[in-house]
Amino acid sequence: MNALNYEVLRNTEKLYYKDQYLAGANTQVTRVHSDGIELQSTVAYPEGGGQEADVGTIELPIGTVRFVWVKKLYGSPIRLEGFKGGKLGGIIIHSLHPDDLHLLDEVTVGMPARVTIDIDRRERLTLSHSASHFLYAAAIGLREELKQWTIGCHIKEDSARFDFLVEDAFTAEDVVEIERRANELIACDAPIEHHAVQGLEDARLWTYNGIEIPCGGTHLESPRRIGRVSVRRKRLGKGKERLICVFPDAEIDVSTYHEPAL
Repeated sequence: MNALNYEVLRNTEKLYYKDQYLAGANTQVTRVHSDGIELQSTVAYPEGGGQEADVGTIELPIGTVRFVWVKKLYGSPIRLEGFKGGKLGGIIIHSLHPDDLHLLDEVTVGMPARVTIDIDRRERLTLSHSASHFLYAAAIGLREELKQWTIGCHIKEDSARFDFLVEDAFTAEDVVEIERRANELIACDAPIEHHAVQGLEDARLWTYNGIEIPCGGTHLESPRRIGRVSVRRKRLGKGKERLICVFPDAEIDVSTYHEPAL
């Protein structure tokens, strides 16, 4: 077996798909990298689908280290209609704070570890990602062709945005209508469902009132806590437009996060 095949076969257990509200977990080190640690399993969501990564700590026998980013490597493409860019399987690396990198020399494979995430950041990203789907659903509801010309998105703690290729720039009236439609969807306060497709853990679908969007991010169970969203546009150049939403009235609630049962 060559080195590449070995890398592809390794697979980090993604505990955030089994229980999104798990704040920490006991695990062990499976590999030490030049800038971080790979664990057998993790509650930390890696950067992906536009959503920024979790941050947190890893407690080890040699001390506690901080991770400031989480990235996913390898895996195989999701070959399902509507899914673009996602991958099945793969490994997850927790990139350490520069001041903690020197401790990597003392970390060994098989060492017990406890990984814990910053739940306030996770919850803000979860709320933001959920809000972004209402922005997107409203935009493609107004202009269906945008679904084929989405070129990027970014989910931050305090805002979310989508970038599109367009023939005609968004007008002020378009932005007002997209904002109205997004808030109308949110006001329905129907359940948000998020589940795996065809038993493939990483191929996930976000659904709301008949709207379906392929997405592997973390999401609220209902939009109530998003509150009203405000939408604005930014011109990125000829034929490129950005829609940005913020949610100043959002309610952050971390009470559902918990430690694993003993």
